[in-house]
Amino acid sequence: MKPFTKLMLIFIALSFVVYSMKAPIYESMIYIACLAFAFFKTIHLPKMSVFLLYILMFVLVELVGTILLDSFVYGQYTGFTENTWYFTFGLIIDLFICLYCRKSAIYFLREEPNLFDMANSLFYVFMLFLFVDLYALVENFVRNLERLGFPEEEVRHLWDITHMYYNIKIYKSILISLAATCLFASVYAHRSEEEYSAEKE
Repeated sequence: MKPFTKLMLIFIALSFVVYSMKAPIYESMIYIACLAFAFFKTIHLPKMSVFLLYILMFVLVELVGTILLDSFVYGQYTGFTENTWYFTFGLIIDLFICLYCRKSAIYFLREEPNLFDMANSLFYVFMLFLFVDLYALVENFVRNLERLGFPEEEVRHLWDITHMYYNIKIYKSILISLAATCLFASVYAHRSEEEYSAEKE
């Protein structure tokens, strides 16, 4: 089976599994498992493993933050307030990961070119995460303008703007699977390079 076919099958399988999860926490745990797998497979490559370790730490912070929000925010406030907390927190984490991936990509381009593609691809994937969470946050405010002081009769027609509200799970499933596929592709590429170098020696 060709590498591209394997990666496509991994992507499709992960998308299905992540979408089948009943709670966002389980989705994060699947991605953490993928990161941990990639980390242990590349532990002999210090720079790559350190990069993955930091990404893993960011995702763990997101998981802990989500658990705290579930404990202290969910069910305690209106849907508007709850969504604002969740989307804002996700936006902040996405921003930090994007900045870290971009900074790492620039560093790898200069010091370790063979690691550039991994960091750069994850940067673009998390930029999409950032866009999804920002879209969801803005949509949340637009849908609840009457809570911000606007006359209800003038903003009532905006209550039907619910695209991201109903589809964010699909988008997040695809993006988590895409990020995991990028990890597996990078690990596979480096293992192939090592095997090729060993054969030449």
